[in-house]
Amino acid sequence: MSTTLVTRDSLQALLERKPVETVGRALVAIFKTGQTDAERLSNTTAIDNGIGFSGADARSASITAKYFIKHGTLQDWQVEQWTKVAKNGYPRLCKYVKQLNDIAERKQKGI
Repeated sequence: MSTTLVTRDSLQALLERKPVETVGRALVAIFKTGQTDAERLSNTTAIDNGIGFSGADARSASITAKYFIKHGTLQDWQVEQWTKVAKNGYPRLCKYVKQLNDIAERKQKGI
């Protein structure tokens, strides 16, 4: 049975409280678990399978994730890019809520 640990609303609330940490950790989690080795090296998305970053986000998301891994923080423009509200009323990062929930479920189960 699937458990919902991460929702759009819960992610939005985290982004409001801790934007740098939330954006950084979320992008790193997707970068490490959703992108292939080749995609991580090239900052692209080669396979459109709903896992990892979309083609439109691959370059900026990968660069931001790598920056967070290296520095433990993000620049203001990087945070703004992912916290900007989209047409659906949620921050841009929320488009990855299903993947983030799947990652959180696996982590909770120790997988």
